[in-house]
Amino acid sequence: MTPAWDGTAPSPYNPHVLDVSLHGVSYRYESGFELQGVDLTFPKSTHTAIVGPPACGASTLLGLIAGELRPQSGEVRIGTRVVNTLGTSRRPLLWVRAELGLPGRWSVRHALVNAVRSRSLDRPDRFHELTLAASKWQLELLLDRRLSTLSATERLRVHLARIELLRPGILVADRLFDHAAPTARIGMADELYRLLRVTGATVISAPSSREELGMTDAVVVLDGGKVVQSGGAPQLFAAPGTEAAAIATGEVNVIPVRIEGTEVESIIGRWHIDQPPFSGNGVALVRPEEFVVAGPGEDSDLIFGIEEAWFDSGRWVARGLLTGGHELRVVLSREVAIRKGQLLALRYDPSRFTLLPRPSALQPSAIPSVVPPMRDSR
Repeated sequence: MTPAWDGTAPSPYNPHVLDVSLHGVSYRYESGFELQGVDLTFPKSTHTAIVGPPACGASTLLGLIAGELRPQSGEVRIGTRVVNTLGTSRRPLLWVRAELGLPGRWSVRHALVNAVRSRSLDRPDRFHELTLAASKWQLELLLDRRLSTLSATERLRVHLARIELLRPGILVADRLFDHAAPTARIGMADELYRLLRVTGATVISAPSSREELGMTDAVVVLDGGKVVQSGGAPQLFAAPGTEAAAIATGEVNVIPVRIEGTEVESIIGRWHIDQPPFSGNGVALVRPEEFVVAGPGEDSDLIFGIEEAWFDSGRWVARGLLTGGHELRVVLSREVAIRKGQLLALRYDPSRFTLLPRPSALQPSAIPSVVPPMRDSR
């Protein structure tokens, strides 16, 4: 059994890998936003992502775990120890954000030496570790450059090399890859998280992109300071229980609906449902992939007007507006002929939609006929 950390180690980086847990943790800002009664456990040697809409409380939650903030109620535990009163430097974890946070006058070599010296290694081993990290993160030609002269992506590579050299047992990362070029972000994230999985680290992160969710073991969705859903990324993608979960795990159309009896009325059409989940106003969460072009002789469910389209990952992504100004996005096969201003007859399977109640959805009298307006978007 891994011994519990006793809180006396002078370095915040501890070779013991521990789990992290929150028990009834709450934190309130003067502005009124509140993280409310959070109960979560992050098992050791797993990677958990914290996601949600803007101002959901993800950064606040990570700050409470890292020791930058102190909970106003509840307990934060690392292993079996309550760490509420301990600052970041006294917790056995590494707290990182997108900013490198080192003096710009330092050289890359200085930054890496500073990191590797925190571990109990002999001088030859330190040199060997530094050489490997510099090679992996493509820093050999930058070692004598000052940090202030590096590009954002180069500084991120220094950041990741330092994380590798520090070898944390627990990594708490808040949007670490925000400043990276989009073309390089996913590759670097994959390389880092593979390394941390090999070393057995416990990782708790707020990702910079949805693609990072595929590198995790679990996803926790926050909305308005509350945990609204948790589970694996594939599970949340296939069956989002809330609008926040659907949006956080991938692009989704939020379509106002109203259910009366077993009939669903919406701005994309009407359909029957045997067991309605609620009665009254709500929304249907619909992935763009759920729409297909009606074939010759097939009835259509929706006439869709294309206002904008682009090619992405071998398929078309098209955007249009429905009556009332509601945007709709659909993903179509590359074989479909697409052009701006085109009208497409689409089919969909409403049994694949997620229906959720929402009091603020459109009233039935406000749900118009399904005829998308055409306008010039030049």
